[in-house]
Amino acid sequence: MKSQNIFVYTILAIGIFSIPSLLDNVQAQTNSTNQTSAQNQTSGQNQTSGQNQTSGQNQTMSKDTQALMTTDLPELKDTLMTAKEALANGNTEDALTQITDVENQLLLLKTQPSFGKDIQKIKDSLSKKDNIKALDDLTKVQSDVLKAETEMLKAQLANPMLSQQKNAQDQDDEDDKDDGGGDDNN
Repeated sequence: MKSQNIFVYTILAIGIFSIPSLLDNVQAQTNSTNQTSAQNQTSGQNQTSGQNQTSGQNQTMSKDTQALMTTDLPELKDTLMTAKEALANGNTEDALTQITDVENQLLLLKTQPSFGKDIQKIKDSLSKKDNIKALDDLTKVQSDVLKAETEMLKAQLANPMLSQQKNAQDQDDEDDKDDGGGDDNN
């Protein structure tokens, strides 16, 4: 019986002395696993976002953003602001001209933005002499354009290649304007 007690106490002593080293090993393995999984998640996210950015950045963008990527956004925003100022000053004829210019720009786009219908609402409000409603609708359109522009800028930050493509497209547009818009070799 005495030898059994010594054997049990020896096993307990060995177990008690080995617990700290066992805990250190478990903690080291846990930290290693956490770091590995964090790296895998990060690289997985990078690969996924990289695939999204290269294979179909437009698929993750809203319809409005996709539509406005092919238009001259600063000119569109300026035209909207000019229309709003004219409307605020009571010059409905000039405001209607500016709104029609915006509508024409939007009609030339392949993909129609969702706020294209609001342009017609603005024109209807102007025909009814309801300048306040026209101003409200115009402000909503400006807000939608700004949201789309913000989404576009976020996409360009996430994917620098998109920004380079946009800059190249803008440069091509400027070159076309400089030489009259055609590639005449005469």
